Amino acid sequence: MIKTVSLWPCTLSAIFVFSANVNAQERFKDFTFVGAGAAVEESVFANDGAKPGAALYLFHHSQYGFIDGSLANFAITPWFGLSGNIRLSQVSNDFTDLPDGIADRDSSGELGVTLGTLGARLTFLHDVTDKHNGYELQLHLGRAFDTPIDDLVLSPYFEINYRDRKLSEHLYSISPEESNASGLTQFDAKASWVYKTGVIGLYDFSEKFLGISKLELEHHASNSPLVQNNLGWKWSLGAAYKF
Repeated sequence: MIKTVSLWPCTLSAIFVFSANVNAQERFKDFTFVGAGAAVEESVFANDGAKPGAALYLFHHSQYGFIDGSLANFAITPWFGLSGNIRLSQVSNDFTDLPDGIADRDSSGELGVTLGTLGARLTFLHDVTDKHNGYELQLHLGRAFDTPIDDLVLSPYFEINYRDRKLSEHLYSISPEESNASGLTQFDAKASWVYKTGVIGLYDFSEKFLGISKLELEHHASNSPLVQNNLGWKWSLGAAYKF
């Protein structure tokens, strides 16, 4: 509870900063890009350090809604929309090296609603694929800023996610069978919080091509022994095609 309460001054400050008028923000009102890059990352669930990987960049924003990574939103009004999300499970040997004896958690598809705008939004998502039948509530704040370097824009973001007990159990719990096979202590998860922050750098190489660098940090506030690292991180560098 102390950790949760202490975040509110930071959250209120971020709302004030991200609600300011910034010229760079105008370029994202009708903007789409798709791209890929190389990455180095260490998951909070990994037990063997950082690994090379890949990054996919997908972004769209218009009067009809937005796509930000795996989250898509269809705007009903300027401040309210229907949302869908594909949650690729981080607890999977497809994406990281888990401790021996830990089973992969299935990915899930989720539907919900978003209140707010692309840069300041509250999103509710509920599993509709019968993988965990839980929900997540996301508070996301992000903003684009011009820099002294021509054609370079920086976009910091901050996000707090509340995961209910069902979703937390799906990701963090350790069954008696997994405990015996892995040596990790049996664990029954309760509702939990995830804190994310990072910064995205965008550089216009030309009218159609964009250079991208992205730093992502996240902390999972769960006592599960599956959480091997206090801080997960990913840094990527790549390019995208603008539409």
